[in-house]
Amino acid sequence: MDAHQRSRIAELDLTPTQAKALEELGEPRTARELAGVLCCEPPNVTYVISKLEKQGMVVRQPHPLDGRAKQLVLTEAGRELRLDLLRRMGKASPLDHLSHDERAALRDQLLRALDRGDG
Repeated sequence: MDAHQRSRIAELDLTPTQAKALEELGEPRTARELAGVLCCEPPNVTYVISKLEKQGMVVRQPHPLDGRAKQLVLTEAGRELRLDLLRRMGKASPLDHLSHDERAALRDQLLRALDRGDG
């Protein structure tokens, strides 16, 4: 799965972190919120977002409820790139040969395995 994702991300000339940021920006978020989702520090998000901003994919806008904060918002080009990324990630998946029921069972098993790791 990792190799599949990395090859699809590379097709768009993105880093894995940029791709994850685009994926998570389906709705506007602050850098702090995005850092929490990406499990990294806000300065790392600032670096990633600055690169996406230079490419015209993201803009920083005033937060509607907090005058001190900025929201990260996808531009039209960013929304198109995000949709292209999501489409590519779903194409030729290593799981394509599994039926819907088999995928659901695999998901359930993986979730169960993750639960065991927390306890």
